[in-house]
Amino acid sequence: MKFAKFILCSLGAVVFSLSAFAQQDKPLNIFLPKPHTDVGKPFMQVLQERKTTREFGPRIINEQTMGEILWAAVGINRPNGKRTIPTSRDSQDLDVYVLQQGGAYRYNPINHSLELVNPSILTYAAAKQEFVKQADAVLVYVSSNPEREVGGMHAGSAYQNVALYAANVGMNNVVLRMIDMDTLHKELHLPDNEYILAAQALGWPVKK
Repeated sequence: MKFAKFILCSLGAVVFSLSAFAQQDKPLNIFLPKPHTDVGKPFMQVLQERKTTREFGPRIINEQTMGEILWAAVGINRPNGKRTIPTSRDSQDLDVYVLQQGGAYRYNPINHSLELVNPSILTYAAAKQEFVKQADAVLVYVSSNPEREVGGMHAGSAYQNVALYAANVGMNNVVLRMIDMDTLHKELHLPDNEYILAAQALGWPVKK
């Protein structure tokens, strides 16, 4: 009996050590490649191809593509620091978080990077619908605007930009409201004055 307890304790210690190592192994900051702004389909074709698709294949979104997705959402597109989306009184109150197998990251538009906020896999909180579990990434749109309607306008501009980018490169996307906002608010370590508006699942199509 004592030997069995020793084995169980030893196994537990190993699992704990591996878990701790996995969490420590997450990069605190990921500096993303500069977006390619000189390629793509004609704009009217992009509008024609924009759609919601609730199906995702196993292909991974690489850092170049993820950087372009986030730049499309809330990136800086002018030397004066203004963004790819309009915000009321240039409040720039919208943040975008990325949930992937590698953890949860906050996008920093100023230096075009991802900042680790939680090494855990949080996609479960955004996966109340089965198809979301197949997505490679889930974006979470968070606002600090005191007027929620205004914050919602900003989020809508951002996720539409992402949807248009997805149409441009042939990626699938779907905007989500059926997410566990309370759990995500806690796990993303959001302050009380910030709130989640929506999420957006992204991934490459299933190869036919």
